[in-house]
Amino acid sequence: MVIRKSLVFTTLFSAGCAALSAYINLAGAGSSTVPAQPSWMIELHIGAALLGALLLARFVIGSPAALNGPASQSTYAVGMVPRVGAVNFFVPGKNAFFSGKRSAQLLGFIACLMVQFISVQAAPLEGVRPDQTERPIRMNASKGSLTT
Repeated sequence: MVIRKSLVFTTLFSAGCAALSAYINLAGAGSSTVPAQPSWMIELHIGAALLGALLLARFVIGSPAALNGPASQSTYAVGMVPRVGAVNFFVPGKNAFFSGKRSAQLLGFIACLMVQFISVQAAPLEGVRPDQTERPIRMNASKGSLTT
Protein backbone atom coordinates (compact mmCIF):
# COMPACT_ATOMS: atom_id res chain seq x y z
CA MET A 1 0.00 0.00 0.00
CA VAL A 2 2.87 2.38 0.79
CA ILE A 3 4.47 1.77 -2.61
CA ARG A 4 1.19 2.49 -4.38
CA LYS A 5 0.75 5.76 -2.45
CA SER A 6 4.32 6.80 -3.21
CA LEU A 7 3.85 6.15 -6.93
CA VAL A 8 0.62 8.16 -6.92
CA PHE A 9 2.37 11.00 -5.09
CA THR A 10 5.32 10.88 -7.49
CA THR A 11 3.04 10.95 -10.52
CA LEU A 12 0.87 13.79 -9.23
CA PHE A 13 3.85 15.87 -8.08
CA SER A 14 5.65 15.41 -11.41
CA ALA A 15 2.53 16.21 -13.44
CA GLY A 16 1.87 19.30 -11.31
CA CYS A 17 5.41 20.63 -11.79
CA ALA A 18 5.26 19.97 -15.53
CA ALA A 19 1.89 21.73 -15.74
CA LEU A 20 3.28 24.72 -13.84
CA SER A 21 6.27 24.87 -16.18
CA ALA A 22 3.98 24.62 -19.21
CA TYR A 23 1.80 27.44 -17.91
CA ILE A 24 4.78 29.70 -17.22
CA ASN A 25 6.32 29.00 -20.63
CA LEU A 26 3.10 29.30 -22.62
CA ALA A 27 1.40 32.15 -20.76
CA GLY A 28 3.87 34.76 -21.99
CA ALA A 29 3.84 33.53 -25.61
CA GLY A 30 1.28 36.14 -26.69
CA SER A 31 2.83 39.02 -24.77
CA SER A 32 4.92 41.58 -26.62
CA THR A 33 7.21 42.16 -23.62
CA VAL A 34 8.29 38.52 -23.28
CA PRO A 35 10.68 37.26 -25.98
CA ALA A 36 9.24 34.32 -27.89
CA GLN A 37 10.92 30.99 -27.18
CA PRO A 38 11.25 28.34 -29.89
CA SER A 39 8.91 25.39 -29.42
CA TRP A 40 11.80 23.00 -28.76
CA MET A 41 12.92 25.15 -25.83
CA ILE A 42 9.43 25.16 -24.33
CA GLU A 43 9.28 21.37 -24.73
CA LEU A 44 12.71 21.06 -23.10
CA HIS A 45 11.58 23.17 -20.13
CA ILE A 46 8.44 21.10 -19.64
CA GLY A 47 10.32 17.80 -19.99
CA ALA A 48 13.03 18.93 -17.59
CA ALA A 49 10.39 19.99 -15.05
CA LEU A 50 8.74 16.58 -15.32
CA LEU A 51 12.01 14.68 -14.98
CA GLY A 52 13.34 16.91 -12.19
CA ALA A 53 10.12 16.61 -10.19
CA LEU A 54 10.17 12.84 -10.64
CA LEU A 55 13.77 12.62 -9.39
CA LEU A 56 13.10 14.91 -6.43
CA ALA A 57 9.94 13.04 -5.42
CA ARG A 58 11.72 9.68 -5.57
CA PHE A 59 14.60 11.11 -3.52
CA VAL A 60 12.26 12.42 -0.82
CA ILE A 61 10.14 9.28 -0.71
CA GLY A 62 13.22 7.06 -0.43
CA SER A 63 14.80 9.09 2.40
CA PRO A 64 13.31 7.24 5.41
CA ALA A 65 14.28 3.85 4.02
CA ALA A 66 17.77 5.10 3.17
CA LEU A 67 18.29 6.47 6.67
CA ASN A 68 17.41 3.11 8.17
CA GLY A 69 19.26 1.15 5.49
CA PRO A 70 22.18 -1.13 6.17
CA ALA A 71 25.53 0.50 6.80
CA SER A 72 28.92 -1.01 6.16
CA GLN A 73 31.21 -1.89 9.01
CA SER A 74 32.51 0.97 11.15
CA THR A 75 36.22 1.33 11.85
CA TYR A 76 38.68 3.22 14.00
CA ALA A 77 41.29 5.48 12.45
CA VAL A 78 44.45 6.84 14.02
CA GLY A 79 45.24 10.51 13.61
CA MET A 80 48.01 12.74 14.82
CA VAL A 81 47.09 15.83 16.84
CA PRO A 82 49.80 18.42 17.56
CA ARG A 83 50.98 18.49 21.21
CA VAL A 84 48.76 15.49 22.01
CA GLY A 85 50.03 12.62 19.90
CA ALA A 86 48.14 9.75 18.32
CA VAL A 87 44.35 9.81 18.74
CA ASN A 88 41.82 7.14 17.78
CA PHE A 89 38.87 8.41 15.73
CA PHE A 90 35.63 6.50 15.32
CA VAL A 91 34.65 6.42 11.65
CA PRO A 92 31.04 5.30 11.17
CA GLY A 93 30.26 3.09 8.20
CA LYS A 94 28.97 4.49 4.96
CA ASN A 95 25.25 5.07 5.19
CA ALA A 96 22.85 4.09 2.42
CA PHE A 97 21.58 7.68 2.42
CA PHE A 98 24.50 8.78 0.25
CA SER A 99 24.45 5.90 -2.19
CA GLY A 100 25.28 6.34 -5.85
CA LYS A 101 21.62 6.11 -6.86
CA ARG A 102 20.54 8.85 -4.47
CA SER A 103 23.47 11.07 -5.49
CA ALA A 104 22.48 10.63 -9.14
CA GLN A 105 18.90 11.64 -8.26
CA LEU A 106 20.13 14.85 -6.63
CA LEU A 107 22.49 15.70 -9.49
CA GLY A 108 19.74 15.01 -12.03
CA PHE A 109 17.34 17.27 -10.16
CA ILE A 110 19.94 20.07 -10.03
CA ALA A 111 20.63 19.70 -13.77
CA CYS A 112 16.90 19.84 -14.55
CA LEU A 113 16.55 22.92 -12.36
CA MET A 114 19.41 24.59 -14.21
CA VAL A 115 17.69 23.91 -17.55
CA GLN A 116 14.68 25.90 -16.35
CA PHE A 117 16.74 29.11 -16.40
CA ILE A 118 18.01 28.76 -19.97
CA SER A 119 16.40 31.03 -22.53
CA VAL A 120 17.18 31.65 -26.18
CA GLN A 121 16.22 34.33 -28.64
CA ALA A 122 15.02 33.81 -32.14
CA ALA A 123 17.45 34.38 -35.01
CA PRO A 124 17.57 37.94 -36.39
CA LEU A 125 15.16 38.77 -39.16
CA GLU A 126 16.36 38.53 -42.74
CA GLY A 127 17.37 41.87 -44.23
CA VAL A 128 18.03 43.55 -40.89
CA ARG A 129 21.68 44.32 -40.30
CA PRO A 130 22.92 44.05 -36.71
CA ASP A 131 23.98 47.72 -36.68
CA GLN A 132 20.37 48.81 -37.36
CA THR A 133 19.10 47.37 -34.11
CA GLU A 134 19.09 49.34 -30.88
CA ARG A 135 22.26 48.96 -28.90
CA PRO A 136 22.07 47.92 -25.24
CA ILE A 137 22.41 50.54 -22.54
CA ARG A 138 25.10 50.02 -19.95
CA MET A 139 23.99 50.76 -16.44
CA ASN A 140 26.34 52.12 -13.82
CA ALA A 141 24.84 52.33 -10.35
CA SER A 142 26.84 55.35 -9.25
CA LYS A 143 26.57 57.54 -12.36
CA GLY A 144 23.25 56.60 -13.95
CA SER A 145 23.00 55.18 -17.44
CA LEU A 146 25.84 55.29 -19.92
CA THR A 147 25.15 54.88 -23.61
CA THR A 148 27.64 53.34 -25.96
